Formats: sequence, C-alpha cells, structure tokens
Amino acid sequence: MVIGQYWDTADLIRRMRRIEGQARGIQAMLEREEDCKAILTQLSAMAGALNQVARVVGACGLVDSLRRNASKLNPEDIRAVLEDLQSRGRL
Repeated sequence: MVIGQYWDTADLIRRMRRIEGQARGIQAMLEREEDCKAILTQLSAMAGALNQVARVVGACGLVDSLRRNASKLNPEDIRAVLEDLQSRGRL
C-alpha cells in the first residue's frame, strides 16, 4: 500500500525534515556540551514527533491489512477497531 492513498505524504515528509533538523540541533547541542536537561527536552520533542509519524505509518499498515482481509472480517468489527484506535489517539 502507498501511504499517499490515505494520508498526506507531503505532510509526513515535512515532519521528517523537521525531525532531521531537530536531530542536527541536538547534535550541535552535544558538541557545545550544553546542559543535559535542555538536550533531554529536545530529545523528548524529537521522539514525540517521530512517534506521530510512526503512528501514521502503522495505521497505514493496519488499513492495508484490513482491506486485504475485508472479505473475511465483519465490517462492524473493522469499524469498532478503527474507532477504538482513533479514540485512543492512535490514528
């Protein structure tokens, strides 16, 4: 499956570029031997951003799997799973 079928690929690329910039910024902080707390704050922000991208890619895989196996699954069960994931902030 192609992510662009369900999600904005350009948005994901922008997010990854931002994460790349954060990684370079953290590297520079390490080189300057900045305060550990400040570095941890930036690492946490970067990890959160990466987790958001990972959730979208994971959801893409889930949708793909559900579509491939849709004939074997009850549509109500599929809807319940998707609603549950969405309510938990996983989609």
